[in-house]
Amino acid sequence: MSVVFAALALVLTLLSPARADEHHWDQLTFERVDAVAEAVLTKAQALSLANNREYCGYIAFNADDKLQFTAPTRGDIESCEPPLVPDSWELIASYHTHGALDPSDPEASFELPSSGDLEGDSDEGVDGYLSTPGGRFWFIDTVDEVVILLGDIGYFESDQLFVEDIDCPLQAEYSFEDIFVIEDENLAACEL
Repeated sequence: MSVVFAALALVLTLLSPARADEHHWDQLTFERVDAVAEAVLTKAQALSLANNREYCGYIAFNADDKLQFTAPTRGDIESCEPPLVPDSWELIASYHTHGALDPSDPEASFELPSSGDLEGDSDEGVDGYLSTPGGRFWFIDTVDEVVILLGDIGYFESDQLFVEDIDCPLQAEYSFEDIFVIEDENLAACEL
């Protein structure tokens, strides 16, 4: 497993060249953070499906102003407590998985970020990234309060029990308010 994280660290280093004359935030682009999130969620998704647990962590600038991520931390079936990071780190985003599907609850869907996901990232003042049992890749934008689909079904490894609901397809973007309404009124995502 440490070989995989070493390889991911190498990819991360290659994705984030530093110039001494620029501040680290000036170099940061969504594309760079998206690539880091994709790399770490690829590994976290495999762990999540294999163990039927959520996994989570952070993407941050470390004390040397290098962009890096924490190793995926194992949570439980429905939640995950991110790891503590040094005070010298500047958090950029969280990442987490939604685990595997529960065969005893075939109606449950975890294909969208939850209101708890949105509130957690907002409270911490960071954006977020999510992988779902269907292999979707979501970006949680806490500034504009929207969730944006970066990769559809199968972008990441999918749970073997996942079946696409072709009668109720997901949109590529939802406002935070949409997510709250879906949950509060117990709606399917296509019923907005």
